[in-house]
Amino acid sequence: MNLKTLRLHNFRNYKRFEINFSKNINLIIADNAKGKTNLLEAIYLLSTGKSFKTSNLSELIHHEKTFFFIEAEFEKNSITESIKIYYDLKQKKVLHNSTNYPSLSSVLGIMPSILLHPDDISLIKGRPQNRRTFLNLFLAQKDPLYVHHYLRYLKALKNKNFLLKTKNFKNLKYYENELIKSGSYIIKQRKDLLKNLEKNLKNSIFELSSLKIDSNLKYISTIDYENDIEDSFQKILQKNFLKERNFKTSLFGPHRDDFQIIFNDKSVKYFASEGQKKLLLFALKYSEYFLLKESLNFSPLFLIDDFDSHLDRNHKMNVLKEFSKFNQVFLTTPNLEEIENTNIIRL
Repeated sequence: MNLKTLRLHNFRNYKRFEINFSKNINLIIADNAKGKTNLLEAIYLLSTGKSFKTSNLSELIHHEKTFFFIEAEFEKNSITESIKIYYDLKQKKVLHNSTNYPSLSSVLGIMPSILLHPDDISLIKGRPQNRRTFLNLFLAQKDPLYVHHYLRYLKALKNKNFLLKTKNFKNLKYYENELIKSGSYIIKQRKDLLKNLEKNLKNSIFELSSLKIDSNLKYISTIDYENDIEDSFQKILQKNFLKERNFKTSLFGPHRDDFQIIFNDKSVKYFASEGQKKLLLFALKYSEYFLLKESLNFSPLFLIDDFDSHLDRNHKMNVLKEFSKFNQVFLTTPNLEEIENTNIIRL
């Protein structure tokens, strides 16, 4: 897949802007606060329906305007397609080719991407929510059924928590059955994903650093199960009804799960150096890219914001050599990098 053209209207600091991209590496160079990250943000929004900088989409509107409109033209499997998002304070519109979609989440899987952003270090040393988001976004871009189960799970979770808070247990069983069905699917898909990422991670670390490091990804679930996730989920909810009633919230399920990154038999979060954490983050994203490519049978976009901040010089040179394996990469940097086969974009 290749992103050919991006158009912005009243988006962030851009009133009207159009840019064409090339295959391979697109190096976006500008001083700080000149809008280079905003280009990646627009691509990411068209890809996932979310901004990586804010949850309030009104912040994306140019300060003098009341709406924004963004559009991408891209080629996938030799067919040219388009994706458009319009947003104002009253409505959101998504248009893929000639089809209207009801929500921003509808864009998932249309123009998939992998993002590496300086704040992504929270995936290594931040809260469990950051790691759950990582898993959810990957799976949502390749599996429409995962999106279905995830949204159904969130709806049932909200309703169950309302019943627990109001001490109205009349329909509790119904919502728990919804949680069990969709939650079990979510847990299985997450565990399978981590197994596949783990297989690729050691090779990714070696290719990026020439280091042979034993690395593992361990899923940590609130549902203690061996084979049948649904049965174990049901038994845990039954056993802990009084506990959840007293706490007035749902304490068990994939919304409470996490995964641990193990580096030479030790938790990366607590024992790895800052340099090791950055290397592992890049290796995770590297593995994620190729696993998503394998799942989709075409290449997603790879977006790297503030390229200079992620690795030291030696590791960065190894990464630059690896970029030849990627179909299309977007880098932002304040400095000119010596990279072969590069489309240099100066803002």
